Amino acid sequence: MREQDLLPRVFWAADGASLQGQARAVALSRWELLLLVGAAFAGSADGAVWAWAAAAAYLGALFIAVTVARQNPQRLWYDGRAVAESVKTLVWKYAVRADSYQPPPRKLPDADRLYDIQLSGILGEFDTDLVSPGVTAELSTWRAPARHPQITETMERLRDQPLPVRREVYLRERVQSQRQWYQAKAIQCRNATRRVGRLAIVLPALGLLLAVLRALGEFSFDALGSISAVAASISAWAQLRQYRPQAAAYTLAAAELSKVEAQLAAADLGAADAEEIWARLARDAEDAISREHTTWQARREVRSLDIPS
Repeated sequence: MREQDLLPRVFWAADGASLQGQARAVALSRWELLLLVGAAFAGSADGAVWAWAAAAAYLGALFIAVTVARQNPQRLWYDGRAVAESVKTLVWKYAVRADSYQPPPRKLPDADRLYDIQLSGILGEFDTDLVSPGVTAELSTWRAPARHPQITETMERLRDQPLPVRREVYLRERVQSQRQWYQAKAIQCRNATRRVGRLAIVLPALGLLLAVLRALGEFSFDALGSISAVAASISAWAQLRQYRPQAAAYTLAAAELSKVEAQLAAADLGAADAEEIWARLARDAEDAISREHTTWQARREVRSLDIPS
């Protein structure tokens, strides 16, 4: 039993929308920075041809800036990811009987009804028309009288399994998989941070060398502004990707999941209150994952405040 078999169609619609928005936002940012750097280099050279080349590069950068302001792919990226991750958390809680999904639901609606309420709450927080037409299409069938379209057969099958089976699947497919993902991403972000740090030293040193050589009359090309443009572009790219804060957040989330994983693995499944303990520990695991994503979302929203909605 794999995680992708559990997830309903509304997750895949939101996930696809987020990946589309991410790819577009990153590509547009990359091209904008490259065009600005190219314009700086062309503008540093003498001659009308280079001046026209710089003008063309600035025109391209202006077009991209207008496109980003109008389409706002970052919002599609962030809101789509928020919906997808929130739905995934809800799916796992339902499937393994975590948190309020532990039967019997004392003074609470039954599991399917509670799932309905919480799923509608998640989707109500976001503009689903913006997130994806696919999400809106899924919602149009949500209230169908037949079997709940956003509860997969795999979710129901796992929910009906005894606690040892649910624990084994949850540990393997959710906790361990998520922890390993966090650890791998933390390493990637730390490596990227080191590369950016090295460039932050190399580029000013190169600028200093070129400034001295130009002062000595060794060449006439004004590369100082170009070097500054490259340095600023690298800094802007690092800010977009948020390497340093993400490395810290991923490392913390992995450490939290390691603790919860140990608690889940050590839980006594034969105890009289095993289901209650399991529901609480699985909820703690989902809280650790949600906490990292909430932090990620908050950082992204702060950076996108200047983008018109």
